[in-house]
Amino acid sequence: MNRTTVSLLVLGALALPRAALAQLEFDNEAPRVFSIQERPYRLGHEFQLGLGVLPLDAFYVGVTATAGYSYHFSDFWAWEIAGGSYSLDFDTALKNDLFSQYRVVATRGGGTRITTFATTSLVVKPLFGKLAVFNDDVVYSETFFVAGLGPLHKGNNWMPTIDLGVGFRFWTSPVLSWRLDIRDLLVFESGIVPANSLFVLVSASFNYRDLNKTKAP
Repeated sequence: MNRTTVSLLVLGALALPRAALAQLEFDNEAPRVFSIQERPYRLGHEFQLGLGVLPLDAFYVGVTATAGYSYHFSDFWAWEIAGGSYSLDFDTALKNDLFSQYRVVATRGGGTRITTFATTSLVVKPLFGKLAVFNDDVVYSETFFVAGLGPLHKGNNWMPTIDLGVGFRFWTSPVLSWRLDIRDLLVFESGIVPANSLFVLVSASFNYRDLNKTKAP
């Protein structure tokens, strides 16, 4: 190896740290720092009032009045201690259509209707963020998941149900938020294979907590 080759190798080795340093300096720009903002709104004792719908049965649509109470342990965990719904059922046109067109009288569907149900559920709240509304306002939102169980009254009988679902919360103030819940009620009428009943709920939630800890920055 001649002297010229050795000189080139030495110069190349000396240049490598300078190239690495130049990359670390981001072309003379300051490195960007990312941070995660703490949740500006926090829940404690949550009182819920809402209206829902049971839309899946072909013979009727149930419109529910719903109330509930939840206790929030942290930003991520909560216990929906009690949630209860009473359903007013309205006939669809299917029953009359069957009779007028085919002279068929439905014996199922009309008698086994959900009238009341109550659940207690675990709530997991992994997602929180804020949305820009027409680049003019910011709305804080939360996505949560629920899993629970409870009794359900259908027809003339009480039966167990499992409650699974997802929900979205939108804050308007530290004490008031609006919720959209979409839940699947797994109703065990007979045997181990449940029947599905979709439950969609829109509700207002009132939060009781130290307001000094829930103000947005």
